[in-house]
Amino acid sequence: MSKFAALAAIVAAAAVANAQSLNVVNKCSEGVTIFTQTSYGTIDNNVNIGAGASADLNISNNWDGAVNVGTGCNGSQCTTGGPTWDGQTPFSRAEFNFWAVPGEVTYDISLIYGYNVGMEISSADASCDAYACTISSGCPVPGPDNSCYSPCCSSVSACSGGALPAGGGGCVSNAGPGPNSPFYYNTCTNAYAFPDNDGAAGYTPADNVDYTCGNTAITLTLCPGTTSNIPK
Repeated sequence: MSKFAALAAIVAAAAVANAQSLNVVNKCSEGVTIFTQTSYGTIDNNVNIGAGASADLNISNNWDGAVNVGTGCNGSQCTTGGPTWDGQTPFSRAEFNFWAVPGEVTYDISLIYGYNVGMEISSADASCDAYACTISSGCPVPGPDNSCYSPCCSSVSACSGGALPAGGGGCVSNAGPGPNSPFYYNTCTNAYAFPDNDGAAGYTPADNVDYTCGNTAITLTLCPGTTSNIPK
């Protein structure tokens, strides 16, 4: 084999090893429904994953969007979460951008619309930050099935129009902290507790809540039973 052929083989192997993928592993004791939102590219939607099962969401290599988890779903009716995704019922959300920088992915866990299942985002490259959030007790505004309403809402009724209404809600200018954000960022320091929890616009705390990884083989684990605390 020539040096050029050998180099081509190495490059091809590296591309296969680092192919974009998003695999969801459900470690919860119940089945869930995955609803996805897309800004760019394509991904499977309305995916049912049984307890202990997993699913490849078949993303395009330029997908940019979010994965939202529903529990107790019967079609479009869910106990928590659901296809409208405004926070009227709580749900955990994982956000991914495979589009902005080819060959890289930026990801985060968002609690802005509440919490219903624990999440962990990890890459095949163990040197990339693995964010995890599990809330087992202490929700300021409890929801159904041990869920927690958005940190932007001071009560269940305050979320009745959505966690982030267009006219402004409990999170300052739909950007800064909400009435219950401190519980969330103290409990899960690597998850968004308000929209600009990364320090944008000077809001504090500026936590380690988004990460860009050079390995795009990504696993989203539901109910991991762990919480990360990785400093910025």
